[in-house]
Amino acid sequence: MRNLFLLLLTAALLLACSAKEAPQGMGGKGKGGGRSLNVEGYVAEFSKPKREFQTMATLEANNSVSLSAAVSGRLVELHAKDGASVPAGMLLAKLDDSELRAQLKQAESNLLLASQREQRTRALYQQGGMTQEDLEAAVANLQSAEANVEYIKAQIEKTEVRAPFAGKLGLVNISVGQWLTAGAPVAELSDVKKLKARFAVPQRYASSVKVGDRVTLKDQERNVEKKGKVTALDATISESSRTRQVVVTVDNSSGKLIAGGYASITLQMKTAQKSSTTIPAEALILDRDGAYVFVVKDGKAHIKHVKTGLRTPFSVEITSGLSKGDTVIVSGIISLREGVPVNIKDIRHGMNYEVD
Repeated sequence: MRNLFLLLLTAALLLACSAKEAPQGMGGKGKGGGRSLNVEGYVAEFSKPKREFQTMATLEANNSVSLSAAVSGRLVELHAKDGASVPAGMLLAKLDDSELRAQLKQAESNLLLASQREQRTRALYQQGGMTQEDLEAAVANLQSAEANVEYIKAQIEKTEVRAPFAGKLGLVNISVGQWLTAGAPVAELSDVKKLKARFAVPQRYASSVKVGDRVTLKDQERNVEKKGKVTALDATISESSRTRQVVVTVDNSSGKLIAGGYASITLQMKTAQKSSTTIPAEALILDRDGAYVFVVKDGKAHIKHVKTGLRTPFSVEITSGLSKGDTVIVSGIISLREGVPVNIKDIRHGMNYEVD
């Protein structure tokens, strides 16, 4: 009886040890036997991604400036008209410069006299009738007279308001005879033959946007749509918002779009020629060796290392490491090990995991 008891005890201990070493439940490390882990799968489908980014932005004039008087004075000429198109350099407004004109005549007379004196002094100096100091004084007097003439001419130019570039005027709210102080607005001038829009893209798209990328701008209120392109990118990403500023330009020679209006922006980003697939973000695992996923093969889970592209909180682009038709495991990840038996209880179909 004692031998039989020892034999039964030994068998019980061996059975307990075997239970500890066997795969525990659903997701043990063993490669064979044991219960299969029920998981969900997602079938990898490859395509050349169509990358679009949509946002809203305010349309701006290509150039815009508030024209104002540089000096104070009475308005004597007004050529600016409400909403008129004007060429670069056109005189739009003129302040009274009669006093400056009188000063200019006197300065020009002084310049003529200083020039004659300089010539006579130089001639006498060459004949030995004048000293070097006399000649230098005459030259300095001439230069002072020239500078005075230039200064008064510059003051006269300040009484004129001219268009710095070709564009379209806004409303003009001044009249001839009105006294204008320095800095008083005359009119708003805008170049609206081209319009710009500024907006920000998230950091994940920062390196995907390129100068020359196609853009569609649409005025939703007036149902006007135009094509444009990216013309400038900020050199850095904002530390506060983690976004990058983008400037797009659109031709508006037809005048269908209005500066200051709100427009939807659809940005077509350039993509690589190689096809890729996008999977749910929860399927991706990261460790010191890089990124990997579990795929199902012959009823078991197997590790596949992958390379990733763009990511969102819900999806990640796989650029290499997967093959068409691979079934990626997207649930029960924490219990998976290489070679664990799995049972696909559900395949996710018709779910949009595109990286937008």
